[in-house]
Amino acid sequence: MSFEDGMKGFTFGIISLICIGVNIILSFVGLSTIAGIISLAGLVTAILAFIYGKKEYAADPDNKKAKTGKTIGLVLIIINIVFTVLAIVAFIALMGLAASL
Repeated sequence: MSFEDGMKGFTFGIISLICIGVNIILSFVGLSTIAGIISLAGLVTAILAFIYGKKEYAADPDNKKAKTGKTIGLVLIIINIVFTVLAIVAFIALMGLAASL
């Protein structure tokens, strides 16, 4: 099996997992600006993992790596959306708290 026959979704999924892990580490260290950029890269690669995994799985339903790439992409997209919503809510709450002082 060549790289084009089912590894793109899986590869992008693994890259996305690495980006999310680096994002968490950078957030704890205090480098939030760089962590935001890495988080955006993780979201982009998660979307690519889902798209390529879906295409590769449709072409070959026996390809387990394509299914894994699709699943990783979908899960990380959902996690990114949840954390983005939580960050927006926290920002609004902090702005409300600052305005009340």
